[in-house]
Amino acid sequence: MNRLILPALLVLLSSCSESKGGSALPDQPDKWVESVKLQDDSKARYVEKSGVISSSVKPLTGLQSVSVGDEIDGMKIGVIRCSFFPKDASNSGEQFMWRGRWGCMAGRDKNEIENAVQQDGNKLYDYIHVSPISLQ
Repeated sequence: MNRLILPALLVLLSSCSESKGGSALPDQPDKWVESVKLQDDSKARYVEKSGVISSSVKPLTGLQSVSVGDEIDGMKIGVIRCSFFPKDASNSGEQFMWRGRWGCMAGRDKNEIENAVQQDGNKLYDYIHVSPISLQ
């Protein structure tokens, strides 16, 4: 019986969120930038504040960059904050962190970006999310 538990446990553990991309890199502080250039594998999404049931996420196509001063889907971009990904991570088969790269949130102002997502995942403000990004 115990011989069946170990393989099942290994399968379960291998499906968890961290991938095998090496050990975690040292953390880096967030960076406030004026512009980010999308790379070939970057995805831009418009994340709406949470409604009665949940928030919606809409893919944005055709963007080559996001800059302070741009207007994207009716939102005037006032700030862009980028956060470093020290390791790869995914959820339900979709990767959301890329080891050694950045994810950026663009929004109207610093307060909205700093408070856009609550601890419980509730979204208080709309924002644009772009990842993965390589910052120079």
